[in-house]
Amino acid sequence: MGQSRDTTLIVKRIKKMNNFLLLNALAICAISLATIYSATISRTATFFRKEIIWLLISICAYILFSFIDYKKYGKYYKIIYLFNVLLLISVYVVGITRKGASRWIGIGSFTVQPSEFAKLFIILTFAEFLVINYRERFDGMKSLIYSGLHVLPIFILILNQPDLGTSLVLMVIYVVLIFVHGIDWKLIVLMIFSVIVSVPIVYFLILKDYQKMRIITFLNPEANLLDSGWNVIQSMIAIGSGGIYGKGFMNNTQSKLRFLPESHTDFIGSVFLEERGLIGGIILLGLYFILLMQILQIADTTEDKYGKLICYGIASIFFFHIVVNIGMTMGIMPVTGLPLLFMSYGGSSLLFSFMMLGIVQSVKIYRGE
Repeated sequence: MGQSRDTTLIVKRIKKMNNFLLLNALAICAISLATIYSATISRTATFFRKEIIWLLISICAYILFSFIDYKKYGKYYKIIYLFNVLLLISVYVVGITRKGASRWIGIGSFTVQPSEFAKLFIILTFAEFLVINYRERFDGMKSLIYSGLHVLPIFILILNQPDLGTSLVLMVIYVVLIFVHGIDWKLIVLMIFSVIVSVPIVYFLILKDYQKMRIITFLNPEANLLDSGWNVIQSMIAIGSGGIYGKGFMNNTQSKLRFLPESHTDFIGSVFLEERGLIGGIILLGLYFILLMQILQIADTTEDKYGKLICYGIASIFFFHIVVNIGMTMGIMPVTGLPLLFMSYGGSSLLFSFMMLGIVQSVKIYRGE
């Protein structure tokens, strides 16, 4: 009798799932696999094979996280927070250093980037922190400082790797969650003023020389054409040469001729737009837009405050990554190294993206229970 009841409950939960959420993500992944293959097959098939393996692992993770009640993350948020800190500290102990940055941990022939998962963990813990400590609304300078202390250790650990792009994502998550939770308008003015005042301080005292160079390059990429401005200029050439309809599959000359570095990671959007043109770009942006709308629809139809905050936090991550990465490839934003989620090559970002979707799906399934 009990087994029959459990089976009925599982079937009921499966029926609650938004299957289009997964189909939407898989459509973007199919575009990604084709673009990664096109950008790298002339050199090696390793990237394409590894991405397929990571995709299969990520889909399994999506299914797993879909059927874990999201409320459990709130119950154990202190443990998740501690795990997040220890995971980031481990990078400094056993991490792999590439191009002057220590962001990765080696697992066999694969590498994992803990800072990717830190963004999700901070959403799960900070959302519960807000629900527990600020039941109605978020107001007063004391609230701003106290809540900021929750995010600050994670922010410093990531910024020191160094990983400015992910650090900026944490700031976006913080701002979005306190806005959605409810905040006094005076604090909004104070936050805007604080950001304006802190810009020169951050630039001159915190940013490293190569990060400053990225900002200078953004303002005038032609000034250092053969060095820091090379990637952006070649990316814009690739996008412009794609025209309206694109050059066609496997015809990404900027990547094949090695003019465009990191063509399968940070600048995969450039390869895709060169091959598929403006029409392809509109279709890809349309898929991302629909994905975001589905996440926000689940958030807005969820009465549970914790579930709502989780969904809005996850939507903010997707939105920020999309805007910054595409803006970077077009030369209208500084290069930050943020991947285009579901598109850029990388196991960590792919697994992280499907984990986020699985948790959104969990909110859809368990919000009424």
